[in-house]
Amino acid sequence: MYIRKVTHANKKNRQEYPAYKLVESVRSERGPQQRMLLNMGADFTFPEERWKDLANSIEGSGKYNSKSY
Repeated sequence: MYIRKVTHANKKNRQEYPAYKLVESVRSERGPQQRMLLNMGADFTFPEERWKDLANSIEGSGKYNSKSY
């Protein structure tokens, strides 16, 4: 489980902005894939050097794991 930064573009003015998502790696019959568990939006201000700690903490809580779906 990790946090991914993605870039989106506004269709009207083509302005780009970041969005942050909590993502889980899952193996399927088509090979490894990533599943978005939580969209944290564009206002996510947690320091990047602590993203892994945050993802590990969320994973440890058991609230956002693949077995809960």
